[in-house]
Amino acid sequence: MTQAIVSDRPTFPAQLPSAGWSARPRWGLAGAVYDLVVTIGFATPFTAALILELAGRAHDLFDVPGAPAPELDPLALMFTSMFGTVVTMWAVARILRPEARFIAIDTVGRAVFSALMIWAVLNGQSATIVVFLIGEITWFTLQLSGLLRLRRR
Repeated sequence: MTQAIVSDRPTFPAQLPSAGWSARPRWGLAGAVYDLVVTIGFATPFTAALILELAGRAHDLFDVPGAPAPELDPLALMFTSMFGTVVTMWAVARILRPEARFIAIDTVGRAVFSALMIWAVLNGQSATIVVFLIGEITWFTLQLSGLLRLRRR
C-alpha cells in the first residue's frame, strides 16, 4: 500500500494565496509575447549577427553615444545564440503557462537584465541598448503591478 507524501512546506512566495498561482495575469502573458518577438532573432548565429549588424548601423545612423556593437566571432555568436534560445524557450513556456509564479521569476529577471543594461551603457557601450532597456523596465513595471494586484486579492 502506497501513501501520498504531503509536504507542509509553503510554496514560493508564501504570501500569495495558492489560488493565485493558477491566475493568469494578462501583463505576464503579454510580456512573454514581447520577449518572444524581441529574442527569437538571437536564437541562431545567422540571425543574431544580422540583428547586431543592424544595431551597429542604427548606432552610426543616429550617432548615439557609446561604442557600437563589435562584430562577434563564432564563439561569441554561439553564446549569444544560446542566450537567445533560452530566452525564447522561456517566453514560450510563459505563453503556454502564464502562471503568477513564472511571471514573478520573470519580473526578477527583468530587474537583473535592466541592471546589466544600465551597467553596459554606463561603461561605454552603445546607447542603442536603451531601446531594450525601455522594454525591460516597462514590462517589469507592468508585471510587478499585476502581481501586486493579484497578491491583494
